[in-house]
Amino acid sequence: MGSASDDDRVGAVAVQMGRSTQAASRQGRVTLVRPNVVIFPKSLSWYGPVPPIGLAYIAAALREGGHHVDVIDSAGEAIDQFHDFDTPVGMLRRIGLSLDEIVDRIAPNTDVVGISHMFVHEWPHIRELCALVKERYPEVTVVLGGENATAFWPWILEQSSAVDACVLGEGEGTVLELVDRVVRGRTLDMPGIARRDADGTLTDSGLSTRITKQLSEIPAPAWDLFPLDNYWRYADFFGVNRGRSMPLMATRGCPYRCSFCSSPQMWTTRYVVRDPEDVADEIAGYVREHGVSNVNFADLTAITKRSWTLRFCDALERKAPGITWQLPVGTRAEALDAEVLQRLWDTGCRNIAYAPEAGGQRMLDIYDKRVDLEKLLDSLAEAHRIGLVTKINIIIGHPQERWADMAKSLRFMVRAALRGADDAAVMMFGPYPGSADFQALVDDGSLLIDERYLYVALSWASSHHESYNPTMSARQLRLAQLVMLCTFYGLGILRQPSRLWRFISNQRTGREASNLDAMLRTKRRGFVADEGPQSRSDRSHAA
Repeated sequence: MGSASDDDRVGAVAVQMGRSTQAASRQGRVTLVRPNVVIFPKSLSWYGPVPPIGLAYIAAALREGGHHVDVIDSAGEAIDQFHDFDTPVGMLRRIGLSLDEIVDRIAPNTDVVGISHMFVHEWPHIRELCALVKERYPEVTVVLGGENATAFWPWILEQSSAVDACVLGEGEGTVLELVDRVVRGRTLDMPGIARRDADGTLTDSGLSTRITKQLSEIPAPAWDLFPLDNYWRYADFFGVNRGRSMPLMATRGCPYRCSFCSSPQMWTTRYVVRDPEDVADEIAGYVREHGVSNVNFADLTAITKRSWTLRFCDALERKAPGITWQLPVGTRAEALDAEVLQRLWDTGCRNIAYAPEAGGQRMLDIYDKRVDLEKLLDSLAEAHRIGLVTKINIIIGHPQERWADMAKSLRFMVRAALRGADDAAVMMFGPYPGSADFQALVDDGSLLIDERYLYVALSWASSHHESYNPTMSARQLRLAQLVMLCTFYGLGILRQPSRLWRFISNQRTGREASNLDAMLRTKRRGFVADEGPQSRSDRSHAA
């Protein structure tokens, strides 16, 4: 690897300090692209586009580093435009600008096109997009970044000569150095990326160095470059619709190593927490500047420390009274005791997702999921007493799962329903790139990376799902999923019959309180703007 001068590291320094520096070379022009959102429209559990917080952070870092930044938010700019296309797992839907429309928006003097690549099912669309970009602008450097770019880079670079590099891991510092090298005409022989050597050999230089300074010193997301009003025309697709919403991150990374998750490869296990006062200030700013009434935390693991959570609630109570907020991704129960849960409610938290993933110790050990199920049940009961709407996440069909393990998960769901849990998600196992489970299946030859595999994250909801368990067929898993969900929701109604009438009332009025309300609203309405007509299906084939 070539030597790194002080100027070569200007990007990383600029991000670490949250300031642009005079060491930066000439201003580069970067076009950041958020690709189409791909959904399975027949599924009850699909969600539409939400503002892309990761790309907003990257845009802010590049702008703070002295570069000109253009953003093409394909899904946000054409949120009511879609195209149905056939795949090995059935008919799927792309939401957003057409490929030609995206390329037409790229300025001819662009130095770098950076494409956000979060999910494996986006890859066929991104692969086509990269080829068109290179065809139109052969001198442009095409770079991918994000969770799937980090985990799936060997297949990406093998399948597409149009991709010049993939940023690996946390992107701000690495993308700044990469752009700096491109505008100087230097090679991309640098840390934190995967690329091709001069002889065509695929190589990577390891993960990007994690940001070590306080997260409050990182430039705030550059939301002014994104079409937020388009998102706000539609119901919130990230959690329960509680009005005009913004995504927010209070932490980065996760301290755990769950076998089904790609976080350890993307972030390592280094867990960095923002100052709670800074998080509350950001929320207050959204209320003041955008009229936001709800915030959705997008953290991998939002709450791990009791003291931090109480400090955050105190700050939020002072700075943004009246706001509502949610934890829709999934968090842990250890810090959610009676006092903390009451403070969450007092400051506007209304929905919490818990992530046990399994109901028996054997599968928790296989997942390396360090969860105390009894404490989680106690937390669910206390949350129910206070009035918080709770959800639990369960995975079935792992290659090592036995029917006895699934029975324990069903038993846990029964206990959770009787303790007052409102919602449940039962997801069929899919090996996601970057996870330990994915690598194990690739290593032993059980997983073939073909076009069908690329849609594994969506196929679980269709009749085309594949089982990765030697004793459980896909059909059996779908039946088990149905039985588990019916049992959970049926017991919840028997325990509290008024829930049925609230649910019926919510469906009639359009009000949402639970994830079940949101799921059926999404399925019933599709893309219908809050202030306008139904989605323009006449444009569907133009995408």
